[in-house]
Amino acid sequence: MLLSVSVLLTCMNTLSIAQSTPQWPFDRAALSELQKTEKKVFAHYFSPFPISIDNKPPGNDYYQRGFLTDNGEKNKHLKYGGFIRQRPLTRLPRDEQNWVESDLRQEVRMASELGLDGFSYDMLSIPGSSKHWAKLLKLLDVVKDLDNGFKILLMPDMTAGYKSNPEALVPAITQLANHPSVYRNDEGILVIAPYNGYAQKPEYWVNVRKQLKAQGIEISLWLTFQGWWKFMDDYESVMDGFADWGASTFNEQHSWRRKALAEHDRKGLPFMAPVRPQDFRPKNFHGSESRNSALLREMWHTAMDHAQWVQLVTWNDYSEGSEIAPSTATRHAFYDLTAYYTSWFKTGKQPQIVRDAIYYFHRVQPTTASASSPNQAKPFKVIGKAFNEIELLGFLTKPGILEISIDGITHRKQVPAGIQSFTIPLTLGTPTFRLVRDGKTVIQKQGAWPITDQIEYSNLLVHADGGTAAVERDYSKPVAFKTEIQLGKLIKPVTAYDKTSFNKVDGDPAVIMLPTEESDKALQVEDGKGGFTFTMGPGNSHKGGRLDFGDHLKLEDGQEAVFHVKRLEVDNGDGWVAFFFTLKGERGSLNITPRTAEQTYVSSSLPKFKVERGNFSVEYPAVYRIRRTGDTIEFLYNNDVFYTADAQKAEGLDEIQIFLGSQKPAARALMEISAIELRSVK
Repeated sequence: MLLSVSVLLTCMNTLSIAQSTPQWPFDRAALSELQKTEKKVFAHYFSPFPISIDNKPPGNDYYQRGFLTDNGEKNKHLKYGGFIRQRPLTRLPRDEQNWVESDLRQEVRMASELGLDGFSYDMLSIPGSSKHWAKLLKLLDVVKDLDNGFKILLMPDMTAGYKSNPEALVPAITQLANHPSVYRNDEGILVIAPYNGYAQKPEYWVNVRKQLKAQGIEISLWLTFQGWWKFMDDYESVMDGFADWGASTFNEQHSWRRKALAEHDRKGLPFMAPVRPQDFRPKNFHGSESRNSALLREMWHTAMDHAQWVQLVTWNDYSEGSEIAPSTATRHAFYDLTAYYTSWFKTGKQPQIVRDAIYYFHRVQPTTASASSPNQAKPFKVIGKAFNEIELLGFLTKPGILEISIDGITHRKQVPAGIQSFTIPLTLGTPTFRLVRDGKTVIQKQGAWPITDQIEYSNLLVHADGGTAAVERDYSKPVAFKTEIQLGKLIKPVTAYDKTSFNKVDGDPAVIMLPTEESDKALQVEDGKGGFTFTMGPGNSHKGGRLDFGDHLKLEDGQEAVFHVKRLEVDNGDGWVAFFFTLKGERGSLNITPRTAEQTYVSSSLPKFKVERGNFSVEYPAVYRIRRTGDTIEFLYNNDVFYTADAQKAEGLDEIQIFLGSQKPAARALMEISAIELRSVK
């Protein structure tokens, strides 16, 4: 099946059984089970790089104009060919006003799907000082609304806003401490994990803890270091745990970084290990040698041997090329691997490989290639021993053959079941990757990027792609996200009605049909279960009918009636057909009046019929909402208010009804409503 590049979001329910995740080589345990484990995994969130910066088309948005080109931001990045070499997977502009929150909600869902416990949010600024603080507040509210167990680990950046304003930290923590979305440990204690905590002396942290405790806020302090062993003796007494930013090269991690955890005294403190896929920084003219997927896998194994928690470094720092979020250069490869290893780390048991998958990794140039642009200020440096290789990483249910074809040659390796890495020297051309078994190709992935030594600017970023045969992801065009309906807390679903002039037909809970002598000729009803389906005609009657909910659906202050309309089909028979979502009282009514997809308007009978707002188009499925706040009535289509009634018009209107009528007997109509709800106003 073909899926959007936004990834297949698996079922988020909390069943205790494993969830089928066909996009991955394993079936992930239920999120509720992963969240219960003592081992925790957070992804470092870097607010300068959201899914979209300005909600513009990806060919002309700020990523494209400002960051990806050498002349972006007024030639700021001319010397190194652009601030970044990749970006978040592109999307079309969202049509809702609160697109920032919608993007954040998408990121939280994607991260939660991996089994992560939350984001470790890089607090770059002090309260109220910038968009980064505002982004944090929005993210906290999004997490609260989703309410899926995902939390935000507060990580004040002691080399950014709190470097020059260390006194602002306590007020910042005080402001956030009681938010339900911040991460607390199993004892309910607020955890903070300051980045580069050694930027302040131990006495500073003693004082921070003291000031917060005076305000009734107890904290668990996990300082983050770069080279933790150098600071342990000085800071052990002020910490409850510690983290390290970690290595960026495979050789460093494989050798002495792992040994340091075994050989140095950690003072009995729990450790949050770093895990990163790679590190490439164009503005610094260098990239660290990750050896394709090897660094990520090695760091996971180090964490499994030595750590209680993990911090993914990072979720979305594209300026360092360290993101595991799906991107245009690494697609879902590192994201998928993170899902597998997160489950392994949290459960302590290697997930069973239940479906074959292959992933490939390689640079798009040899590290020795020379840039042709005269603007590149100097050659890019490889930190660590350079490995110019192409890697094919297989997750195999049974033994098979891994193949890499490039430049007319096919390289093969017979491998057993399990996780298997096959590497060949980096070769110019466009590679093709396969898993072959019993003479048949099980999976084939065509390389998405040619490898060349003819380059304008240097690019040391590892590119990657892959997946299972069960799910084919489509990267050919930007993702088009539908508007996310943002609703308040459910008060009750509405399934009962008091009286009606409609004929009732058996259903669950009800299928309502207008009187007709030829109901079999009405538009076909696909599924009336779980809501109400209205059909009419053709027949002799065109008087219409009413569905009356009485006390089951009376609108009070701070409430809204929500109608989830699955579809609307109309054959007006040379006349008109109209539905009415009605808010009525003794004086008359206000009505949302859908007629066709192109004709929805607002009408009233107070007491005479009047069109209050002219026609506008609606795309189905759609959500109609009637909202009361104080003496004001608002009508909404999805999230957009399209009509507001003043206090005088709204006075005394509180009862919801649904009407359907037509001008002529030949008319046919169907409206399928999947749910009717009474909710609080968000």
